[in-house]
Amino acid sequence: MIDVISSVLSYFPVIGLAALGGLIGQKAGVYNIAVEGIMMAGAVGGLFGYFVSGSLWIGLLVGFLWGVFFGVLLSLLTVNWRLNQIVIGFTLWFLAEGLGKFLYPILLPGSFKVPERFGYLFGFDHVFYLTIALFIAVFVIFKWTRQGLAIHVAGESPDVGDIAGINIFRVRWICNIIGAGLMGMAGAYLADHVLQGYNYTMIAGYGWVAFAIVLFGRFSPTGVLLGSLFFSSLIGIQTRLQVAGALFLPSEFMVVIPHIGVVLVLAIIGILGKKSGIPSALGVPYKRE
Repeated sequence: MIDVISSVLSYFPVIGLAALGGLIGQKAGVYNIAVEGIMMAGAVGGLFGYFVSGSLWIGLLVGFLWGVFFGVLLSLLTVNWRLNQIVIGFTLWFLAEGLGKFLYPILLPGSFKVPERFGYLFGFDHVFYLTIALFIAVFVIFKWTRQGLAIHVAGESPDVGDIAGINIFRVRWICNIIGAGLMGMAGAYLADHVLQGYNYTMIAGYGWVAFAIVLFGRFSPTGVLLGSLFFSSLIGIQTRLQVAGALFLPSEFMVVIPHIGVVLVLAIIGILGKKSGIPSALGVPYKRE
């Protein structure tokens, strides 16, 4: 039973890390719709990190740092220069994905494969437990710390927070950097551990799934965790059914089941409007008076 569950949830760290990164950044009031591209860049970084060091953990670190780079760009363009967050998000998506695909054949041999995986404990790999620990840490920070309150205020009432002495710019910078770093780490884990290699379609819409999960989870760590488990289960089930050849629907339809779920989530959020838990200042550049 443990083997079955771990097999179904094999994509949880991929979806969970990316969704958690999206939650952290957007909770502070900045959209990051470049998840797909940042994951691709992180995947190439993760493979390069392993190729150079021979360590999966170094691979994750390099993927994280790739994400940090794009988090810095996002903060500079949207927080400091107050450019449109949606436009910048699409721009960074295309830049990150294109840069990753451009650098891969330069940095790595075309046939490179990672010959190992992370160790397992009770049927789940170490990054699975790391992802759960990060969700718990974010839950504690959001609920019981001053830093969590500052993040909440930055996303809901930045002008009030500024008056209270909270540096809104610094809060958004830190959240963008950490959030994008986790997205890059998700891509590195996908490449190094799950696929153990690279292909040009490896992200397969998982970034958009992670983006929708933040909305699905109503911008709370608990909701995003449950949404990540649910959607990663859908991905894991359709993958296992395809591998086993036990398809009760055409394979083309099975592949898009998780993405149909994303469309439904976005439609429901559109209907709910303000009841969806979206931070009031999300997407609104802050200018100190």
